[in-house]
Amino acid sequence: MIENRKEPNRLRLGLVSAPGLPATICHKISEELGDILSKEIESEKEWEVEVEVDRLTGAVDKVEEIMKQAGSRKEANDWDYVISLTDLPIFVDGLIVLSDADVDACIAQVSLPAFGLFSTPKKIEKTMIQIVKELYYRGFNRELSVPLNKKGPGFLANDKKSRLMNRVPRIFKFTEVERCEEQGENNERTVRFFTNPKVKGRLKVILGMTIANRPWSILPSFKKVVGLAFATGSYMLIFNTLWKLSNIYEIPRFIALTSLAMIGMVAWIILAHNLWEKRTNFNSMRLRGLYNMTTVTTLGISVVIFYIAMFILFLFAVAIFVPANLFEEVIGHSVDLVDYLKLAWLVSSAATVAGAIGAGLEDQEEVRKSTYGYRQYLRSKAVEEQEEAKKEEI
Repeated sequence: MIENRKEPNRLRLGLVSAPGLPATICHKISEELGDILSKEIESEKEWEVEVEVDRLTGAVDKVEEIMKQAGSRKEANDWDYVISLTDLPIFVDGLIVLSDADVDACIAQVSLPAFGLFSTPKKIEKTMIQIVKELYYRGFNRELSVPLNKKGPGFLANDKKSRLMNRVPRIFKFTEVERCEEQGENNERTVRFFTNPKVKGRLKVILGMTIANRPWSILPSFKKVVGLAFATGSYMLIFNTLWKLSNIYEIPRFIALTSLAMIGMVAWIILAHNLWEKRTNFNSMRLRGLYNMTTVTTLGISVVIFYIAMFILFLFAVAIFVPANLFEEVIGHSVDLVDYLKLAWLVSSAATVAGAIGAGLEDQEEVRKSTYGYRQYLRSKAVEEQEEAKKEEI
């Protein structure tokens, strides 16, 4: 049990996060987390929440190292509790690990990918509140006799309303949280929380890792892609061949062209910049597969955003630079909004193909930094260094 020797009326919680999205979430929830903890756990004491961004937390690939690093930061900052928010996907026996907690040391970690596609700050905040309750009522104040929830972390309130509000499964509409408690070799008490998703767990984690990569932030880095795509599409609009084709093509053909253009762009970016992680002694098969699929989904979402942006730009371009009377003369009938939408759609698909070529001209290091999250970027660098070391040995 840790005693707060300096200020008896204050409890200090440290949030140690990996760089990137975990750090953004921690800074956001720290603003009100202290007040919430004072209301729900210990109203007679002031809760102080501090955030520390730690690069090691964003680089290691083992939960034991993350917990050890969190413990080091706890001692260095004289915190009463510490929770590490990591973007590392954690599996045990095929189940997704939401959180690990050492209740005796008052240390815990939360895995961001376990939240899937909707890893909102509010969900992370609710989970951390429950984790702090677990640590407080089981580690910090052992003398308190407080019943625990059978499923999910946190104490079991006496009244029905509070009991429902204090259960972690409310955070996930379609997922239950299961507790697994173990006794370590040195009699330390460790608690692990698993999610048991109704849908396939691997897909849930991939989506969570994709969100951690923030695919919406990639487009501003692809200046050459956007410039070449728009210039090429604008040049194509000069010729009436696309006008005729947009009038002849049916919707299924438009969908096929769009799909092929976006798939081709994703594939070319991966191949041109060597973003596909190969098999090495450094990586495990499970993590390698997760990171490769995350790369595909990250770029996929980015290309969809790129395509929508191109469509909007070309819709304005078509409306301004394609005269209605000339358009009618080319396609042989009166034009309406649908005709302009179809022409903008076709030009966007053609421009996306040109954009894929532009993607090959971008700086490889910048593309990696934009596409990968902090952890995946460091991982790719480590794999690359290992491959270069092997070549030197040969």
